[in-house]
Amino acid sequence: MKYIHGENIEIFQDLAITIGKFDGLHKGHMALIDKLKKVANNHDLATAVLSFSPHPAAVLSGKNIPLILSQYEKISLLEQEGIDYYIEFPFTHQFAQVLPENFIEDIIFKQLQTRALVVGENFRFGESGRGDVALAQEIGAKLGLHVHTLPLVADKNAQISSETIRKMINTKDFCGAKQACGRDFFLMGDAVQSKKKGQQMGFPAANIITPKNKLLPPAGVYHTRTFVDDISYESISNVNANNVETRLQGYTGDLYGRYIRIDFLQSLDEK
Repeated sequence: MKYIHGENIEIFQDLAITIGKFDGLHKGHMALIDKLKKVANNHDLATAVLSFSPHPAAVLSGKNIPLILSQYEKISLLEQEGIDYYIEFPFTHQFAQVLPENFIEDIIFKQLQTRALVVGENFRFGESGRGDVALAQEIGAKLGLHVHTLPLVADKNAQISSETIRKMINTKDFCGAKQACGRDFFLMGDAVQSKKKGQQMGFPAANIITPKNKLLPPAGVYHTRTFVDDISYESISNVNANNVETRLQGYTGDLYGRYIRIDFLQSLDEK
């Protein structure tokens, strides 16, 4: 998969695109990804996910929005799905003022050579979110841009959303987050020198470096599963502010400098 960031993007290939922040890549997002791949295959197009950075809500509200998935984590998952391009536009106040018609015609159709657009039924775009699916279809019909829509995905009659998943992580509801995402909540990062507490207990231990904007569960001790070179180990992880220390059972070797993944399973503070 090719990662492209910036405003002056040139892709010399016709695309099928889906658009959104895709934080969490939950079941609703994955339904769009599945539809995108089918549409692209039917029309002989390359697949692309168009996203934005920083988070649009953070720019418009001025508030920090912790991300369920770091940029690297999102890219890793999209690569596993076989997506051809991950495109990230810088989101600014100026970009937020682009007219809906200009967004579809100038950016989506002309600049990115999009020939098929796959979006959810609540898709909004352009200045003040004035653009909707009906407008996209109207403009698309004139340009030769096929617009495909999907109904929203719900879980237990409630719409799945990134905001809801953030609340689940903040309340240690990892089962709910797994149900909404189809995978355990996880983090990936470099293992660095720990304070040796884990080693003193007989288990290899390491601290994990995570991006500043990565969502973490509340401070506490958690039953986790840690992956090193795609091999999983039972582990106990301690979250304290922005620091995560994990202790692995059954692992032998040096963790330091390794890039590892930690899946959160259960809070041990509430047992």
